[in-house]
Amino acid sequence: MQKTSYSRDESRPVSKILPALLLVILMIPAVTLSAQTAIEEKLSGFYAREGNSDSPAMTSRNNIYIKFFDDRWVGMMFIPYPYAIEVEDRVVSQVFEKARKHVSSAAILRGKYGLLSEPATIQIERYGYLEDRIVFECGALSPCTIRLRDEHLELIKPGVINEHIVKYNHVAIP
Repeated sequence: MQKTSYSRDESRPVSKILPALLLVILMIPAVTLSAQTAIEEKLSGFYAREGNSDSPAMTSRNNIYIKFFDDRWVGMMFIPYPYAIEVEDRVVSQVFEKARKHVSSAAILRGKYGLLSEPATIQIERYGYLEDRIVFECGALSPCTIRLRDEHLELIKPGVINEHIVKYNHVAIP
């Protein structure tokens, strides 16, 4: 008859699974934190539409900028063209900050904010996440979405026939 030993046996699967499970539990917050830091870096500064001060700006009569604020707010600023060519990046950033201080909810603002010679229009909205995209109201048929890339973002505006994808380049302001 074979003897059965009830002492702790190191070959049992539980003794190997438990340390692996603890390691995974400890790593999840670290991975999430690093992903969040990467997103925060991409959301710092502001984004300028590709073609600002060029034919897209001539057609729309605006240079367009996007800025992300704390607590999931996004702003889109429209500075009239050709005046917009004269406006420096630091001024764009300061105008966004001043406009954001004026509102506590979604709003469309128009003003010079003591920094511009001509009034700019700024739309400030809340944004959310849908899978790997940022979603917010942008005055289109349905919400706009944003895909973040390494050095730019793509604004996807719904259209009647198909979507319009516009590239915005990242402008980092120290």
